[in-house]
Amino acid sequence: MAAHFTPTVADFLGFLALRGRHLTAANRGRTLRDLAAWLSAHAVADPIAATPAQLAAYQEHLANDYRGRDGRPLARRSQANRIEGIRAYYQWCERRGLVSADPSRSLRLRVPRSRLVVRDPLSIQEVTALLQAQAAAVLAQRKRSHRWAVEVRNLAMLVVAVANGRRRSGIAALQVAGIDRQRREIRVEREKGRAGRVLPTSAWAMEVLALYLDEARPVLVRDPAAPWVFLDRKGSSAISATMQWCALQAMVRRAIIASPDLDELPGKRVTWHSLRVSFAASLMLPNGCDIRTLADLLLHRLLSTTAAYTPIPVEDMRQVFRRAHPRA
Repeated sequence: MAAHFTPTVADFLGFLALRGRHLTAANRGRTLRDLAAWLSAHAVADPIAATPAQLAAYQEHLANDYRGRDGRPLARRSQANRIEGIRAYYQWCERRGLVSADPSRSLRLRVPRSRLVVRDPLSIQEVTALLQAQAAAVLAQRKRSHRWAVEVRNLAMLVVAVANGRRRSGIAALQVAGIDRQRREIRVEREKGRAGRVLPTSAWAMEVLALYLDEARPVLVRDPAAPWVFLDRKGSSAISATMQWCALQAMVRRAIIASPDLDELPGKRVTWHSLRVSFAASLMLPNGCDIRTLADLLLHRLLSTTAAYTPIPVEDMRQVFRRAHPRA
């Protein structure tokens, strides 16, 4: 990391990594590398020496002149993410006395009008179809064969996503020692830099996890000391993002074939994150979960983040208003 960045940028990224925010550090690194290249072309050797006017000019560059590899301009959400990363860096520098004043303070995030997370959430019928199709794929394999073990692993990952709302990276990071079968709890050690906690899970989800841990995982594991619940092809490391993506797409294809009556499912781009949104918007909130509890279950720092996952239909707001307001 230090070979590619100035000392202060390298220290900032190391600060993020030490707090478990590895993905954030990678994203911030790309943002600051691009900023440093632009500043260098404008005779500024180190980002720490940038002025407010230069950073404002860079924001204009992102909005009007920047083009990606495909020749397309930068989306407004991507612009906002980059400016957020730049502001985080300079705020960190100011807190440590590396700059006398934050030069990014005047930058404004030009976010899209919609603050909702658009990730094609599945309906409860579509979630059920996904689970049933993958359960059928497990039954179609010879028990304790390698293919059977892989399908059980994929079913268990799906179950953790829809029963607990875990992020893709959180699913990959789960450790065997963090599964408490008697209490029906899953311990999340750290997720997106936030200290984890113990989360409850349902009896049926724990049954699937127990099947995987007792009968399928031993078929896949090659290193008995490997702590991760879900393993890669070598059976010694945590499952990769690519393997998780491929597994989910295979499960979605099976569900589409098995449930042709779900005519909206083929048009949805189903990702692990959309399963997390489905957990919030389709499974928990409609069944009475309040938004503060949901924020805790999702390990969100801010309620505003949870609110972005959970659009409330106008009719639902009307009903709550009539029920709660004394003069309604």
